[in-house]
Amino acid sequence: MNRCRLSAFLAACLMLPCVARAAPPAERLMHATFKVFNPDSTSTGFLLRDTAPDAAPADVILVTAAHTFTKAKGDHVLLVCRTRDGAAGWGRRDHKVLIREGTNALWTCHPSQDVAAIRCTLPTNAVYEALSRETLADDTPAGLTVGSRLFFLSYPYRTEANKAAFPLYREGVVSGYPLLPVSAYPSFMFSASTFAGDSGAPVALAAPGGPDGLLVVGLIITRTQQNDKLKSAEWDLTFKRDMDLGAILHAAYIRETLALLN
Repeated sequence: MNRCRLSAFLAACLMLPCVARAAPPAERLMHATFKVFNPDSTSTGFLLRDTAPDAAPADVILVTAAHTFTKAKGDHVLLVCRTRDGAAGWGRRDHKVLIREGTNALWTCHPSQDVAAIRCTLPTNAVYEALSRETLADDTPAGLTVGSRLFFLSYPYRTEANKAAFPLYREGVVSGYPLLPVSAYPSFMFSASTFAGDSGAPVALAAPGGPDGLLVVGLIITRTQQNDKLKSAEWDLTFKRDMDLGAILHAAYIRETLALLN
C-alpha cells in the first residue's frame, strides 16, 4: 500500500462510528458512557454490544440504574449522543430512546436489584464504543477488595464536561467489606463524592484487568447523605450533607440482567 492510499485508509478509519479498541481503558469507558436525560429522571448509562444474531452495527444495549426508567415520565428518554466532524470537531445529538408503549415497559430490569437494560439503535453518525460483555466482572471479580482504587464516568447533577456532552472522570476507593459472595453482598460502599445524576455510572478497577485492561466491577446505585433536623414550633428543617460515600452494585447483576433481556 503506497503512502497516499495509506493516508486515505487512516482518514476513513477516523470516521468510523465506533472508537478504536487501542484507546486506554479510561478513554474507552468514557466513549461508552452517556447522559440519559428525562425532565423527571436524569442519570448515567453505558453501552454494551448487542450480540443478537440479527443485530445491526448501530444496535447496542444501554445499561443504567433501573430507577432511571421507572421514575422517568412519558414514553422516552434522551440519550445524549456525540458526533464528530473532521472540521468542526465534537458535537452533540439528543437521540430519543423509547422506553414505554402505553403502560408496557420496554426495558428489562433485574428482579431484585437496581439495574436495567434496553436495546436501542444509535444514530448512524454517533461516535461511541459499545463494550463487550467480557469487560463486566463476574461473581468473583479478580483484584477487587477493600482499598482497591476505582474510576468512574458520570454526570453529577447533570453536569457535562463540555458542550459535546462527555462525562466527567472521577476516582474512588472501595471502603466496604466483605465484598463476596455477591449473593450475600450484592452492593458495596466506596469512598467518593457522589451526587444525583451519578446513578447508573459504570465503575472500573484502576489497576489493569479484563480485556485490554478494562474491568467494569459494577454501577453506582446510591449516594449517602447525613440528614440533620432542626425543629421549632413554627418550622421543621432538614439539612442534607454529602458524606463522600456511595454504593456500587456488583457487575454480576448486570450479567444476570442481560441474560433476561428479550
